[in-house]
Amino acid sequence: MKKILSLALSVIILFTAVFSVGAENYSYNNSSLFNKYSPSEILDMYPDLTKHIAEELRKYNTDIDVRGYNVSVNDIGAIFFSVICENPDIFYVSASQFESTSESDTGILVSLRPEYIYDIKDIPGKTEQLEKAANYMLSGVDRSWTDMYKCRYLHDMIAQYVHYDMDVYNTDPSIRTAYGALINNNAVCEGYTSAYNYLLGKLGIEAHYVQSLKMEHAWSMVKLGKKYYHVDITYDDPSYDNLGNALHFYCIVSDAELKKDGVHHDWIGSIKADDTSFDKVWWRNVNTFIFPIDGYDYYMNQNYGSSVYGALIQRNIQTGNERAVEKIYTRWNVEENSSAFWERAYCFLTYDGNYLYYNDNEGVYRHKPDNSSYFDVLYKKPATLKNNIYGIALNMESKLFISIKESPNVEDVVYYVDKNVMNQNFETEDTPGQTKYNEVEGGIEIYKFADDSENIVIPNTIDGKKVVSIGANTFSDRQNLKSIIIPEGVTSIGDSAFYNCPNLKSVILPDSVKSIGLAAFSGCSSIDEITIPESVTKIGKNAFAGCINITIKGYKNSTAEVYAQYYGIHFSALSEPEPVTEPTTNAPKKETKPVYSQKQSMYVLFKGKVSGLGSNIKCTSSNKSVATVTSQGVISAKKKGKAVIKIEGKNYIYNIKLTVKNPKLNKTKKTLKPGSKFTLKVIGKAGRTTFKSSNKRIASVNSKGKITAKKKGKVTITVKTNGNIKLKCKITVK
Repeated sequence: MKKILSLALSVIILFTAVFSVGAENYSYNNSSLFNKYSPSEILDMYPDLTKHIAEELRKYNTDIDVRGYNVSVNDIGAIFFSVICENPDIFYVSASQFESTSESDTGILVSLRPEYIYDIKDIPGKTEQLEKAANYMLSGVDRSWTDMYKCRYLHDMIAQYVHYDMDVYNTDPSIRTAYGALINNNAVCEGYTSAYNYLLGKLGIEAHYVQSLKMEHAWSMVKLGKKYYHVDITYDDPSYDNLGNALHFYCIVSDAELKKDGVHHDWIGSIKADDTSFDKVWWRNVNTFIFPIDGYDYYMNQNYGSSVYGALIQRNIQTGNERAVEKIYTRWNVEENSSAFWERAYCFLTYDGNYLYYNDNEGVYRHKPDNSSYFDVLYKKPATLKNNIYGIALNMESKLFISIKESPNVEDVVYYVDKNVMNQNFETEDTPGQTKYNEVEGGIEIYKFADDSENIVIPNTIDGKKVVSIGANTFSDRQNLKSIIIPEGVTSIGDSAFYNCPNLKSVILPDSVKSIGLAAFSGCSSIDEITIPESVTKIGKNAFAGCINITIKGYKNSTAEVYAQYYGIHFSALSEPEPVTEPTTNAPKKETKPVYSQKQSMYVLFKGKVSGLGSNIKCTSSNKSVATVTSQGVISAKKKGKAVIKIEGKNYIYNIKLTVKNPKLNKTKKTLKPGSKFTLKVIGKAGRTTFKSSNKRIASVNSKGKITAKKKGKVTITVKTNGNIKLKCKITVK
């Protein structure tokens, strides 16, 4: 389960007494309001004041007069916070920081001075962006659906488009807002919640912000009919994600069901979700998107008929009857061990309003829902490519992406698939003879580039249209590419844009670039240094994975420095802007080999490959009983402990400080009532896992770890996994 990052639960508010220059600090989580009532309840307690504040914020007022509302300075922090949480369209105001003025003798509030996250002149444009993104998300909603279907559909859409931000150094306030979730597709729990509530509000469905201070976490409470239910998309969108993965454990559940996981607790407020009607719905354990289309639900069954096969399922909404539209008989083999395979089918599903797209381990296919015999082969993985396909999803522009990687336990390596081209093959496809692009806001995004030279200068314009973006995988796998100059005006570099260009050495980025995508330069092992402009505010995960000897150059306190520090990449601070230089293919001279270190962790029996190392490397392990490494840089975790993996190339030494951990259980102790159930989960499992109860008459456990309490007593559940590592959970039934 992912670690949740929440708002810092303290607000610095400067209280300046009238006709005084004094100031004091105030922490709003000490307010009796904040610790007792939910944001929606606080709005109900102060309807006139909160409505007034919201109206003034929508006018972008910088000094809000609150005289006449007779509100105490001790309560305004909780009130202001609640206004922002319950009005997700006010994404441009900090919920956790503002200034206020109060009467020195009574403590009654006089005025508020909010802190705007963006320049006020930019807010209307950003609001329009948010509105467009929301309309796109809502375009797939059939207004004749019940509110339950609308809630479930938007739950899945947010899980598809929004990625959980694991960067603990990210101080961008947008990750806590609906804007960050729907525009940047990057958020933490507050952002997921605000985006969901914002979309539901546009459909007229009541949704509120719920939080637990002890969990440091937030989620949604939705109203269907006259009943309330919990929806926690953050926990249903795993941080170690496979493209297209969407859990439904926390989608429309009661208080009792939410508490069963042993994780959710102590949420604030008196609103009760006591209706259990949806707790045992058929889709509770579905791990893919579910699409309601013309009276049917479509989803992927990842354990169809066995633990390793899957199927595209069509389910009649009225009768509940199901049929397998297409069965999947391929297995997802474990990397470098053809006799072993994963105990589930990693097949996923997405829909663009016309076709359903799904995958097996070696291909991508499409199906037309209104024609059961219509199937197309969109993409087939070449036989020489050993890695499996582990996911499929659309982005906010309805572009189709797939993930091809070594295992389901590593981050996605994303490739773009053209939905209009059948039987694509990334490895055998010739370099296109014509540059191709899509029109986007402000210009065009290149997704195929005709020039296959060693040294490329991308033009500012193509066909008279301004180049503003380098699309996903545009230059990926170009073995001969040595240098690239990206023109001024380009603002974004897409996911895997230069993935696996091992000879790419010189990269020149313009000052206009704002974002660098996931794995954008992953595997570009020849890059010694890259200057990242101060304009860059977002760098995706694994953007420079496998660039072992790279130095990032940038300005102090910039996104580039924060990123380099977090990923253990050498950083060189710039004192002044560097002049643009011509690309070079000559390697810089080094008198000594630089040593680069990085901390990593793995579970027992897991494998990981350090990519982009080139040839003529020497790989050694300081403790082979803990972890070994092959001459190609494949690391195998053997047992719990620590080891240093040393990879020595011609111009670098790379030390991986590796910690190997045993798998662990989500619970080691649990109290149940007779007749209740609980699922024991193994975090970091590999290979076959078995569960055994010491007394089946007290509590039994099935092959998937589901424990059923039967009668009073104590029992021990023993779990064997990862090479017979034993884990135990003590169950008390009373």
